[in-house]
Amino acid sequence: MNWSIPWTQILLAAYVLMVVLTVLRVLYKQHNTGTAFAWLIILFVFPLFGVIAYFMIGEPRLGQARAQRNEEMNRFYGAFAEHYLSSRHVDVEHEMGRRYHGLSKVASAITGLEATRGNRMQLFSTTDSIVEAMMDDIEAAEHSCLLMFYIIEPQGRIAHLLEAVAEAAQRGVHCTILADAVGSKNFFTGPWPDRLHEAGVNVQVALPVGPLRTLFTRVDLRNHRKLLVVDGRIGYTGSFNLADPQYFKKGAGVGEWVDVMMRCQGPAVLEMAAVFFADVAVENDENLHEVQRYLTARYQHMLPDLLPAEPPQGGIIAQVIPSAPEQSEQVIHDTILCALHAAKTRITITTPYFVPDEPLLIALTTAARRGVEVTLIMPAKVDSLLVRYASRAYYPILLEAGVRLALFEGGLLHAKTITIDGDYTLFGTVNMDMRSFFLNMEISLAIYDAGITAEVEALQRQYRAQSHSVNVHAWQQRSPWWGLIENTVRLMSPLL
Repeated sequence: MNWSIPWTQILLAAYVLMVVLTVLRVLYKQHNTGTAFAWLIILFVFPLFGVIAYFMIGEPRLGQARAQRNEEMNRFYGAFAEHYLSSRHVDVEHEMGRRYHGLSKVASAITGLEATRGNRMQLFSTTDSIVEAMMDDIEAAEHSCLLMFYIIEPQGRIAHLLEAVAEAAQRGVHCTILADAVGSKNFFTGPWPDRLHEAGVNVQVALPVGPLRTLFTRVDLRNHRKLLVVDGRIGYTGSFNLADPQYFKKGAGVGEWVDVMMRCQGPAVLEMAAVFFADVAVENDENLHEVQRYLTARYQHMLPDLLPAEPPQGGIIAQVIPSAPEQSEQVIHDTILCALHAAKTRITITTPYFVPDEPLLIALTTAARRGVEVTLIMPAKVDSLLVRYASRAYYPILLEAGVRLALFEGGLLHAKTITIDGDYTLFGTVNMDMRSFFLNMEISLAIYDAGITAEVEALQRQYRAQSHSVNVHAWQQRSPWWGLIENTVRLMSPLL
């Protein structure tokens, strides 16, 4: 009697077992229902591809060593306000609108970074004004110049800015550049890192990639932050990458990118610096020790000059909110949801990519149904075909609820802003999609101030004036094939 089992049956059994185990892992690990459902569809339709893809990009793996360093830097976040900011700077509840007390605590409970008073801010909305202001501050730097950007493309005006950083380093200013390995690939493969290093600039790569790293870490988790801190006194953040729109992605057919940045002074700048130092430190053990030495030996001695004993009267209340996949809670996602549910009169959002999950969609539609004026401004053309189709699948739901949709015609509107009721602004690097909420390292400014909110709202109105509105009846008259395509792509929206 032949008891041998054909190899084909063994391979088939192993294949089935592998798929079943992956399905069980998805059900166990994925707490977001939409994400779990999307992965199950892929596993059932494309089993082998689905198994490989899930173990490559299905879970936010950043490696054990990085996780340990991140725990140490999270403790740094938690102790930052206590050591670097006095109670005079974080005692803001009596100056903040009562309904925002809990909203600020949603973030501070996770990040350890509190809302602070005594800040000053200036909004920049054109590439020329952004680059000129950043150049002026870099050229005037005396002690330090810290840059962290997802994309660095050293062409046009950005080449001049990098030259200014090199000149600052040559005159003795401590200069560090941290750039994402994927977003700034062209920068790292060109001559600029060597040129900057020769000038004395410390150039660091964030989240490096490679075939071997793919086995241990998830390679599509990116550092999407944009940040410049000069002398610990001046900080910039917003949607602007170090990329000149006259050169960047000219063949994409979407027009020039339209961005915004906020120039900040005050205690919030120290929180921005904390985010920068933490991101540099978690890359490797050498960085961790170097950052700890720098903060102990140099930065603490500068604090008396950086912060006045008493914050100036009439300053802006603001809170820096860093978000990352390593956090136990999804701080920026939760902050946005709380802000939308707190809205009473109006919500205006600008975002280049809109692929919401169910809680965000419910927050927007229920706000519109209870009488809040909800306006969503997006670019008419984006550089991702899948995102374009997935976004459109949500239009009927939003329009039927009364949400106003405006498609910007003046280029790729890359600004990420949310204004609520004329006195609250969320401003930074976060897109309204699952990648920004759950995968990327992002940074946001929560601004509890009517004056700055009025400026951002005025800019939003300018964007809307360059947009065309989406009409619910015209949208329903389209060919039903478009709806089929868009809703099919929408099934994968939790993974985009």
